[in-house]
Amino acid sequence: MERILLMRAFLIALGAVVALSASPLAQAPAGKTLDVYFVDVEGGHATLYVSPSGESMLVDAGYAGFDGRDAGRIAAVAALAGVRQIDYLVVTHFHGDHIGGVPELAARLPIRNFVDHGDSSESDERRRAVFNTYVQERSKGTHIVAKAGDQIPIAGLDVRVLSSGAGLISVPLEGGGIPNPLCASFTPVEDETSEDAYSVGTLVTYGEFRLVNLGDLSWNQEYGLVCPTNRVGTVDVLLASQHGDDEASSPTFVHALRPRVAITNNGVKEGAIQPTIQTVRASPGIEDLWQLHFSMLGDQQNGPEEFIANLGDVDTGHWLKVSAQADGSFTVTNGRTGDTRSYQGGR
Repeated sequence: MERILLMRAFLIALGAVVALSASPLAQAPAGKTLDVYFVDVEGGHATLYVSPSGESMLVDAGYAGFDGRDAGRIAAVAALAGVRQIDYLVVTHFHGDHIGGVPELAARLPIRNFVDHGDSSESDERRRAVFNTYVQERSKGTHIVAKAGDQIPIAGLDVRVLSSGAGLISVPLEGGGIPNPLCASFTPVEDETSEDAYSVGTLVTYGEFRLVNLGDLSWNQEYGLVCPTNRVGTVDVLLASQHGDDEASSPTFVHALRPRVAITNNGVKEGAIQPTIQTVRASPGIEDLWQLHFSMLGDQQNGPEEFIANLGDVDTGHWLKVSAQADGSFTVTNGRTGDTRSYQGGR
């Protein structure tokens, strides 16, 4: 009997050692997801990322005014996601539809770190006033000036800065570096000189899943990321630049990234322009295109209603949500209907 008891104790102890020595991946709770909410700020920009570790990153904060509409919508989505503070606020650039809502949001949620490209490139008095108001809020947290190639340190994710301050990554990322044959057919447009050209663009990677968000980066600069070689590689989800306007999203760029799903953070009469929609729908490997709004600019570019979060011209504020697993599989949920569509990993 004593020998049996000793053997049982040994096996229990051995089991404890094995459990302690298991890899962190093996111990990670099953089903943990990266959740990304595309918040409706009526043609502005606001995207909330919640990492599997629980850390949060918000890219832009919509407009000021409208009785705090945009800040209120972001705060409501944050509450839904269990977020009590913004760990990193990434400001793509200093236009009012991207930074206007920051002061009102800061009154609702603490913001710890402010990431942007530094100083405004524009001297227009009105836009400078918006920027100065943002700077007052920025001074209350930690300010980080992003450079192309930098990483934003969010546990469990690889958040890579692709563009910032008119600079682009020069070294291919993992999965990139392949020559892009579409470069030969690229037609450049007049260079963008506004704050759009300074946008902080990011690639967020969670395991095999990849999502790119370039803010309002323009047509020619997108080309610089994928030509002569595609330094980014392919992605699972593309948030169309410029709200889906035709000042970005050339076939040379979009088709090189080969997104499985594209999303336009458009408004009723902002973005989701027909040429951009056509480019996305013609992209190799595309499965679905989702829109934050039904576009009133013409019926031809709008997809089926189940892929559109907000219908008509009423400010209903419905969101879209991507939930991604580390194996590359993900879902997209329409906040208006609650319907979810699944996409398999392993592409």
